[in-house]
This record gives sequence, C-alpha cells and structure tokens, in this order.
Amino acid sequence: MTTASTARRPRGRSPLHGGRFGLLAVLPFIAFMLLFAVYPLTQVVRMALSHVEIQNGAFIWDFGTLANFARMFDDALAMSSAVTTAVFIAATVPLTLVLGTLLAVLVDRSALFGPIARNIALWPAVVAPVVVSLIWLLILSPTVGVLNRVLIDVGLPPQGWLGSEAGAMLSIILVDVWHWTPVVFLLVYTALKGIDDQLLEAARVDGATERQIFWRIVLPLLAPALAAAALIRLVMGVKAFDEMYLLTRGGPGDATTLVSLHIRNVFFDRLELGYGAAFSLAVVLFVIVVLLVSVVVRRTVRQGGAAA
Repeated sequence: MTTASTARRPRGRSPLHGGRFGLLAVLPFIAFMLLFAVYPLTQVVRMALSHVEIQNGAFIWDFGTLANFARMFDDALAMSSAVTTAVFIAATVPLTLVLGTLLAVLVDRSALFGPIARNIALWPAVVAPVVVSLIWLLILSPTVGVLNRVLIDVGLPPQGWLGSEAGAMLSIILVDVWHWTPVVFLLVYTALKGIDDQLLEAARVDGATERQIFWRIVLPLLAPALAAAALIRLVMGVKAFDEMYLLTRGGPGDATTLVSLHIRNVFFDRLELGYGAAFSLAVVLFVIVVLLVSVVVRRTVRQGGAAA
C-alpha cells in the first residue's frame, strides 16, 4: 500500500503546495480583514440603524430605525458639506491630473535635470499632513505669513487668505493640489516609461510632430494610468480631512466644511453616534458605487475597443 501510494504521488511536488497549505497561508489575512474591516463595518451598519446614547459610560442601543438616514436630507449642514466636497473634488482632481501629467512629461523629456527633478517632485507626497498644514499656515497666516510679507514688500495690501469664504476654499484647494500632485506624477511617469520608444520613433519618421505624437499616441496610452489616478484622487478627495481641519476647522462659517469634517463634528462634538454612522455609511456606499461604475465603464470601453 505504501509503495502504491508513493508511486501515485506526482514526482517533484511538495505537500506544501496542496490546498491545505494555501488555506493556512491566507488565514492570517482573512483573520485580519474580519477583525479590522468586516467587524467594524457591521458595527457601523448596526449603529446607523440605531439610536445610540452614552449614559454612565455605557452605550444604550435602540435598534431598528431608519430615522438616521431620513435625517440626512433635513440636515442643511450635511447637504452643504456634500456640495462643498463636490466643489473641492471638481477643482482638485482635474488640477492634479493636469499638473501631474505635465510634470511627468517635462521630467521624462529632461535628460539633464530629470533624475533630480524626479526625486524633488515626490517630496510633498511623503510629508505628513500635519507638517504640510504647518508649512502652509506659515505661508498663508495673515500676521506672520510669508505670502503677506511679500505683498507688503512690493507695496500691496496684505490679504486674509483663510479669513474669507472664497479665500479659505481656494487655499485648501491649493494645499491639496500641492500635496497630492506627486501621486499623479508618479503614476503617469511610470506609465510613460512603459511606452515603447520605437513606436514614437516610427511616428517621427512618418513626419508626425511632437504635439501630434503626444495627443494621438502618448495620451491615449496614458489613459489607464490617468483613470487610475482620477479614481485615487476621487477617493482621497472624499476622505480629505487633515489639512482642512488644521488650517480652517471648516470655516469661516461652514465654507470649508467637507463631509469628513461634518462626520467628525457629528461624532465627537455632538455625540450623535447613530446619525454620524448613517452619514458615514452613506459616504462609503457612494464611493463604492462610483468605483463599481468606473470598473464597469472601463471594461465596457476595453471590450468595445477590442471588438473594433
């Protein structure tokens, strides 16, 4: 029996390659996801469907209500924060895509300064948001800010960059674009390096100008990287918090109160846990729907291109 079993076993195949070892290998990941992703999400769903109060240091749950979701449409600040977030995303995502792509193209075509510029361009993305906020606070501060000092030196009046609604919104857009353009740069630059140089040389031999090569060859080949960068920036825009909270605290008034700041205020300032969980869940579901729709659209486009 032992000899027959040994003969039937495929030679050169270790028992470690079996299904049991594969299951054991992914168990730590599964346990991690269940503990730190699935369980918290189920608790958020449970909290969103409940009226939760804190009494004597304990949570009091009144489960089985949809009032938290209905309340979102009656909350003027929730709707205002959603609109502000949409404006913020509509400004920052295109700007970072354009600037990141332009920077990647310039660095790629610079033989002398390319390596240095490539390293310097990544610095803002690796700086902690708290440090970024401090840097820009020292630049935009109405009293000790460098920008106002420059304006005074050239004979112009100082400006309250963070004191007006329009100025505060433009300021957080500027800070976000400065901070996260390197992410787009890195994705686009990597995609540029993957383009076959022979394809570009063949286009030049055929008489194509550099502008035609960029718009008709390079840019279409960069489309997957740009789509991925747009999705990443969209998610980052929805969850943007650090710089805005440290620079403006959502002010002046509610001019820069994004959904993330509103959720924070509902949870920690007003202690309305059920409503905060419902609003958080609505934001998460919105992001998931956007991601799913984008995946479907990309597959449809690819299938259409393959069929053509």
